[in-house]
Amino acid sequence: MYVVVGDYFLDIYGMFLEHWLWMTLTAWTGTALALVVSAVVKTERAALTAVPLLLVPQMLLAGALVPYREMNRALFDKVPLNRERGGAPVPSAFMPLRYAYEGMVVAQATRNPFELERIGLQSRIDAMLDAGGEMTPGQAERFELVKEGLRRLLAAGAQTPEESAALVSRIARIARYGNQLEVKTMRVWPEHAAARPASEFFVNERIDLLVREAETFRNDYRNEGLRNIFLALKKPLPFAGAKRPEATSEAGRSTRPWHSKWEMETQQYCGLVLIGLVGACWISASLILSYQNRRTS
Repeated sequence: MYVVVGDYFLDIYGMFLEHWLWMTLTAWTGTALALVVSAVVKTERAALTAVPLLLVPQMLLAGALVPYREMNRALFDKVPLNRERGGAPVPSAFMPLRYAYEGMVVAQATRNPFELERIGLQSRIDAMLDAGGEMTPGQAERFELVKEGLRRLLAAGAQTPEESAALVSRIARIARYGNQLEVKTMRVWPEHAAARPASEFFVNERIDLLVREAETFRNDYRNEGLRNIFLALKKPLPFAGAKRPEATSEAGRSTRPWHSKWEMETQQYCGLVLIGLVGACWISASLILSYQNRRTS
């Protein structure tokens, strides 16, 4: 089931649930912060005064209203690297709304029906390439089938979102489990003037451009180590430091993206940050209230 949102279609049972979960987590975070404020202040006037102090910096530093590259240079470390090539200002690391916004944007870019299948096929191709060694005839044939399936997926077209979702799913299934004849004979574009590329039904062009640009900065061979890029698909683990890629060319440049063992999916990373903040706020509020009760008893 689908509904029109702007210029693209939203999968009611997929993307809607994804966004609902992020909004719920964001609401929990706001409630947890409000509990801490309520526990600290002693009057209603003080609580109302604290609200703008919490909300305004988050709105400005979340990355939605003002692009980071347009912010003051003094907010960044390693200028101009982080300011011009996808980095975030230092204060944004302490803004919960930044993680909620980033998680929702990346979810829209990667969890729609089209991108789920495209990323799945691309991941299978990358896994075959990273395995190393010479492929067996069967593996080489499957590799070519998956590549052809990905090519046909990108060239697929449909007239309705339901037709597009069914076509995308069928192409991905045949690419994974079908044979060479099925892949080469599958029909990916209907003979109808109203047909549109399958990706247009699910991919928001503006969000897709933002995420692609972030991925370009993340995989830039000029990076001396892992970088935390705003809106990229993966985040470096806190203890990863400045790990260098294990695979390099003769010129010393990276021949493929950073190894995933030092990185985490952005949605998982942002979700864990928000969940951790909610837990920390609940614990802090409980300790503050317990201390105050002991003093008044």
